[in-house]
Amino acid sequence: MKKLLLLSFSVFALFTAKAQCNQVFISEIVEGWSNNKAVEIYNSTNTAVNLNGYGLVRFSNGSTAYGSITPLDGYTIAAHDVIVVVLDKRDSLGTGLEAPVWDELAAAADLFVNPTYDAGIWPLYFNGNDAVAIVTNNGQTLIDLYGRIGEGTGFGGWSSYGTDATGATLYASTDHTQIRKSTVTTGVTTNPATFDVFAQYDTLPANTFTFLGAHTCDCGVVGTSEITERAFSMYPNPVSGDVLNVVSSKNIRSVRIFDNTGHILFMNGTILDRMTRIQTGSLAKGAYIIEVGFENGTFNRQTFIK
Repeated sequence: MKKLLLLSFSVFALFTAKAQCNQVFISEIVEGWSNNKAVEIYNSTNTAVNLNGYGLVRFSNGSTAYGSITPLDGYTIAAHDVIVVVLDKRDSLGTGLEAPVWDELAAAADLFVNPTYDAGIWPLYFNGNDAVAIVTNNGQTLIDLYGRIGEGTGFGGWSSYGTDATGATLYASTDHTQIRKSTVTTGVTTNPATFDVFAQYDTLPANTFTFLGAHTCDCGVVGTSEITERAFSMYPNPVSGDVLNVVSSKNIRSVRIFDNTGHILFMNGTILDRMTRIQTGSLAKGAYIIEVGFENGTFNRQTFIK
């Protein structure tokens, strides 16, 4: 097993400088239940990118060293397109560590990797406290990084937003799908001093696979199906005050807010506008699902943090 201490030549001056719309980067992370793990990689450039020499790595549990590189050789991403890399667990009879990924996730895959666990050295066995990176040059050059390298032993995850019924801390990086914000046009090429999930990613519920296969970015737009599905935006998320703004390109007819057990906490079915403001002062800190219904009869759900 090869391990390279990427921090050995200065943790805060690591790798190359940032670039704008001239490289690939992580556009979506699926950290779902059991083996539902995936990384979507987006090509922000105007030309196809050959992934020979590129690879994925994982820094487990706050470690400063990765386990093994999963090469992406042989694959090319077209301009402003994506490739979806999914954990290779497809045995319908598998259980435990061999439990299969859900059918919806398998259907979205362009590439299956890491079929064997091997003590967890491979990147697609990541959990919510593991940093995941795209590297080149045999691990010497960082192209993009999700998380922060070297958080330390016992590290739980990033961007806590409350506790569960047992008092355990809840983290946005655990049991969620993270979609890179469209305003992000470059990868993280130096290890950050801190990592805030919400600053660069939109947080959706666990096992959300709807948006895999296309990415909307200010560098260029691909995938009209995704634009249709993500028919509304909201801000601020996380909610920093007592108001959540919901904006859409088409008329909003209704809004409902659910807690994680499916109970309706808020409902308004009399809206007929492209923007609405929701008072959230009565909501406790935590994660919620907002469902927006449109004038044409369609619905869309996303997650927000209070």
